[in-house]
Amino acid sequence: MPLRRHQQELLDICESVLQGRSLTDVVCAVTPGGGKSLLPQILAARLIPTIADALCWVVPRRVLQDQGARGFQDPTHRTMLGHRLEAMVSTNQESPTRGCAAYVTTYQALAADARKINAKEFRRKRYILVLDEPHHMEADGVWHQAIHPLYEQAVLRVLMSGTFERGDRMRMAFMPYASSHQLDDIDWAHTESRAVIRYSLADAIREHACIDLTVHYANCQATWLDVQGIEHHVESLAEAGKKTSEALLTALKTEAALELLHTGVKAWQTYRATHPRSKLLVVAANIEQAQKYTAWLQARGVPAKIATSDDTSSAYRTIKAFKRQGISAVDCLITVAMAYEGLDVPAITHLICLTHIRTKPWIEQVVHRATRMDPLAGPYEEQRAYIYAPDDRPFRECMGYILAQRQVELRSSTSRAGIQEDASLDGSGLLPFMDRTELRMEPLSSGVLGIRQQGLWANMPGAAHVEEPQETPKERLDRLRVQIEKHVRAHEQSRRLKHGTVNGAVYRQFKKSRTSMTEAELSKVLRWVGKTFPV
Repeated sequence: MPLRRHQQELLDICESVLQGRSLTDVVCAVTPGGGKSLLPQILAARLIPTIADALCWVVPRRVLQDQGARGFQDPTHRTMLGHRLEAMVSTNQESPTRGCAAYVTTYQALAADARKINAKEFRRKRYILVLDEPHHMEADGVWHQAIHPLYEQAVLRVLMSGTFERGDRMRMAFMPYASSHQLDDIDWAHTESRAVIRYSLADAIREHACIDLTVHYANCQATWLDVQGIEHHVESLAEAGKKTSEALLTALKTEAALELLHTGVKAWQTYRATHPRSKLLVVAANIEQAQKYTAWLQARGVPAKIATSDDTSSAYRTIKAFKRQGISAVDCLITVAMAYEGLDVPAITHLICLTHIRTKPWIEQVVHRATRMDPLAGPYEEQRAYIYAPDDRPFRECMGYILAQRQVELRSSTSRAGIQEDASLDGSGLLPFMDRTELRMEPLSSGVLGIRQQGLWANMPGAAHVEEPQETPKERLDRLRVQIEKHVRAHEQSRRLKHGTVNGAVYRQFKKSRTSMTEAELSKVLRWVGKTFPV
């Protein structure tokens, strides 16, 4: 499988660095679903050990740590780049790579690193620093301040995102701006020390990275009480005008959301009968609503699981199961904010968007969870994503932005020149978070009036085969620790020894805590306890 254009550009940049180019920064603007998760592997495979000793990849969520580590083990990626490198999942631990070429951590972990473990590590080794989705870092914010020492020490800094834009319109940390007056005036110019890579949705369509997309809009009527207790009613969410915020929130909290949920789930179940890999993602407005949808679906026999933004161990395990196929896999996931951004599950074919957030970067990120090409799902031209959402103007305008990018590709292809576009969607006037509106009203009732659909771009041929990822380095470490502990407890129980007797002997023998050992050291401990303390 050939590299996509932005991946090849980064590979070429690495070659120029190896030939002596004095480069300190790379900015990669890659449309969601375009394949930016391969970029850290390219950097590690080409620049370690000549330019750097290791790579640190910072992601916005814990679940993306595991995803990043698994990417290093993807057989297709390894064949493409010719490497056998691995990445360790690490959260403020001494020697975070544990013998691997890279470690993956989170912005939250770095902000909580009171002992400055990561900063010490960056002084000990030459590091490439990869900041994934850096729009999460507000300029001069807590995360910016926590990461600044690492940024200053790194031999190369790489910022990569599908949406270089913040929903609150504040400036992003570490991003160059062309003007001191306009907050969104990012400087995309190449300089002697900075390289810029841009990969649009049109590029992704051209290279078959994104699949066909159909949006099902549900128009609703809604009734609510305002703060004075006055009742309001709109007959059509699509034409609610200034009352769109209140009408949308009412629809999401009352019957209309469940009607849309029922419609989307029924369509997914029908599709899944002939496409067994297919998965469904439901994005709710908040944890309370997510719990409500989950209970509602489970009561109707749909094996839905929930993973909210709480980022608990249970949610983490659920998302891992959502990425699997077969026995013990989760096929229907209800989430809030935890699993939409960066979630790479190509098997997602259906997305039900029941959230009130209407910023363009957020909608663009969440919609593209379902548009990834799935190499294991058959020919490219047969794949399609299905989006179910309320029929409010802000959401249509967000989709209009995506549609506008599609037009770039269509204009350059005479074979699809006859396809008509909806010029009424201009991408302006998008609504931000609506929490304040929610506090000023009391939803009463709503109902779906009808559902219409809108197809986007035409499909194109091409597909490839990939194998499922293997056990990550962290999972191997965890497995070895569990095996050692089970053996130790079994020996103590069989000999009726006091708990901790064998563990004390292990520490005296190896002079090191097992939590700080490498895989080779843990393997040595397992062999030693098996020989010294037989069961």
